[in-house]
Amino acid sequence: MFRQRRSRGGTYAVQVGAIGLAITLMSAGCGLFGGGSSGRDCKDSDTNTIAVGSGNFTESILLGEMYAQVLESKGLDVTRKLNIGNRETYIGAIEDCSIDLLPEYTGNLLLFYDPNSTATESDPVYNDLKAAIPDGLEVLDQSPAADNDVLVVTQETADKYNLHSLADLAGISDTLTVGAAPEFKDRTTGLVGLKDLYGVDLPFKPLDAGGPLTLKALQNGDIQIGEFFSTQPVIEDQNLVVLDDPKHLSPANNVVPYIGKDADTDEITSTLNDLSAALTSQDLIDMVTKVDVDKQSVDDVAKAYLTSKGMI
Repeated sequence: MFRQRRSRGGTYAVQVGAIGLAITLMSAGCGLFGGGSSGRDCKDSDTNTIAVGSGNFTESILLGEMYAQVLESKGLDVTRKLNIGNRETYIGAIEDCSIDLLPEYTGNLLLFYDPNSTATESDPVYNDLKAAIPDGLEVLDQSPAADNDVLVVTQETADKYNLHSLADLAGISDTLTVGAAPEFKDRTTGLVGLKDLYGVDLPFKPLDAGGPLTLKALQNGDIQIGEFFSTQPVIEDQNLVVLDDPKHLSPANNVVPYIGKDADTDEITSTLNDLSAALTSQDLIDMVTKVDVDKQSVDDVAKAYLTSKGMI
């Protein structure tokens, strides 16, 4: 049982050369429900370059590209392996040394490694995360920028059932279907947590995480509740209603660089910490909007942001 947003198991419209890593959970050494990791041991890996990866959704790809560009500006040799897949896949990649660095989210990563964690606020989540990470890996400074998993409904559904929070679903949940990435079914930040925390047992339709399939199903009534992420511009653009989460189904999810200790240096740490400190949640919203709505390239959006901050 673990939660993940933005593992975000689905994909956005943006596609950035998926590298097709054939990494399974078994080969990654981590069980389906977190834990069991053997850590990272890269004795035979190339130490002359740093391989930057990302998840398979716009924001993660953008962050990965920013990490790559800002490190290249320091004269480092960087390879890109972006758009790998969901958390279950890319954690395998960083643990088996296929990649060295990727953007992560504190709450999701904590629950991946410690599914019994009860931390929900930003600093406790971050502190517990540092203790939960397996040997050979580390997180750098967390950013004030956060992207939290949220469940949304249309304004029509909110009005019809007087919905304001997840607690309001009790007693009517059997009439509503939730759509999300397939892994939502087994996560404590998904159906498992909804039942445990709120007594809500929702019919489930596997789609994508905050992607076009979920949005279309929400708009045409195939589902009534969809999983999205708080920095997605589609929430405001489509007048979707975010259901409050008073019992903290999802913990704080601050952006954080996740890196192999063997690949890290003082220069990499200081460079990425400076970038993390500059990022805000609104920055993420603005950049995702430029890619997903305005159809600008990930490379150009990342470069423009880093240039505006004097980082490249």
